[in-house]
Amino acid sequence: MKEGDIVLCRVEKVTNTVTHVRLPNGEEGTIISSEIAPGRIKYMRKYVVPNKKIVCKVLDIDNGHIHLSLRRVSSKERKEVMKKYRQEQAIKTALGQLLGKKSESIIGDILDNFPDLTSFIDEVRKDEGVLKKYLPEESWDVVRKIAEKRKKEHSLKQRICLKCLEPDGVLRIKNILSVSDENVSVNYVSAGNYLLKLVVSDFREGKKKMNKIIEGVAARAKENKCEFESREER
Repeated sequence: MKEGDIVLCRVEKVTNTVTHVRLPNGEEGTIISSEIAPGRIKYMRKYVVPNKKIVCKVLDIDNGHIHLSLRRVSSKERKEVMKKYRQEQAIKTALGQLLGKKSESIIGDILDNFPDLTSFIDEVRKDEGVLKKYLPEESWDVVRKIAEKRKKEHSLKQRICLKCLEPDGVLRIKNILSVSDENVSVNYVSAGNYLLKLVVSDFREGKKKMNKIIEGVAARAKENKCEFESREER
C-alpha cells in the first residue's frame, strides 16, 4: 500500500474529529473530519457510520500510521472499487454454494496464494492447472463457466510530474491533464505529482494507447511552458 492508492475500508469508530477504519490488509487507518467532506460537517453520521463500507484515498503513511481521505475520491474511482468488491463477493458466494462446508478452507488456501478471488479466477482462464490444484474435480465445470464470463481488464498506470512557474500554472496543468476518454482517470497524488490510469481489455493495444496519451500530455506541457516527466507505475 502506498500514497495515492484507492482502497475499500470498513468504518469501525466515529467521533466528531476522527473516523477509524479497517483496511483490506487488516491495518487501521484514520480520517480526520476535514477529509470526510468539504466544508463544515453538521452531522458526521450522514457520511460515516460503524460497519459501513467506504472508498478512501491513502494520503500519507507516517511511521506505520495510515492517513486517509473520503472526500478526495472521485465518483469514478468509487464506482470502480465498488464494482470490484461486488465481483469479489459474487465469486465468493458462488464458490461457497458450490463447495459447501469445504468452502472456508479452500477459499482460505486460495487467498494465501492470490491477492483476491478475482485474481484466482483470472488465472484459471489462463491456466487450467490452477483450477485442478485448488478445487475438487466436481466443481471444475462450474468454475470454468465463472471464469469464462469474467471479462479481464488491465489497469495501466503512469506517474506524471508537472511543474509550471507561470502565474496561471494551476489552470495550465488542469488543461494539460485533460484527457477526453471515459477509460482514463487522473488523480492528484502530491504537489506536482499525478497518477494517470487507463483501463483496457487488451493489454497490448492498451500500451499503445497509453503511449499516445502520454505523448499528448507531453506536447501540451511543452506548449504551456511546463516541465514534464513521466514513469510507469506497476
